[in-house]
Amino acid sequence: MDSNFVDIWHGDILIDEAKERNYYLLLNEQEKQKVATFIRPELQKKYIKTRGVLRKTLSSYLNIEPEDINIKTTDYGKPFIDHPSLFFNLSHTANKFVIVVSNISEVGIDLEQNKPRKNLQGLVKKCFSEVEQVSWLNLPDEKKTIQFYSFWVKKEAFVKAVGRGIALGLDQCVINPNNQTQFLSIPDKYGTATDWNIIDIQLNKDDICALVIKNREFKYKQIEIK
Repeated sequence: MDSNFVDIWHGDILIDEAKERNYYLLLNEQEKQKVATFIRPELQKKYIKTRGVLRKTLSSYLNIEPEDINIKTTDYGKPFIDHPSLFFNLSHTANKFVIVVSNISEVGIDLEQNKPRKNLQGLVKKCFSEVEQVSWLNLPDEKKTIQFYSFWVKKEAFVKAVGRGIALGLDQCVINPNNQTQFLSIPDKYGTATDWNIIDIQLNKDDICALVIKNREFKYKQIEIK
């Protein structure tokens, strides 16, 4: 881990029973107890796969067995490990998951399925800044859904990167509608808008994904987990 890197790990969540068992064995006791709280089997499978893959992925960067990694959670729910130069974040939607691992800085990633959604205009009014609202409202109707998700994942990725989640207020991080790799403004306590970099992640045609990280040079790669 000598040079700056950003690695994107992604794949399908649903798996066969044999692989599910292998991932389950990587969980710690607290996580296994949480699995038991899910009533619906598909939610159990999703939790086992995403948490197991996260542990296995982090283990590939650390000299620690997956089940021995101490994954903690901040007061606002962001998972982290006590390591001075390894940062990660994860997101999932439907049957897809994505994990970002980097040695640069805190990082956020969000993944959403591009599908019709009721009351988009209400969400835009609540969660978008005025300049973003104007840009979105002026779009042709056929472009509004995908543009909504494009803005949304970038905002979610930022609030996840700074560790606050949506409690920060999605309207507080303003994306430049004319150049969506840049913020126009962010809350003062997190630096300036130019301190942060927005990257669109191309995983497949059905999902929208974005990464937010400090604005530095780095090597980037994507790895698909089968």
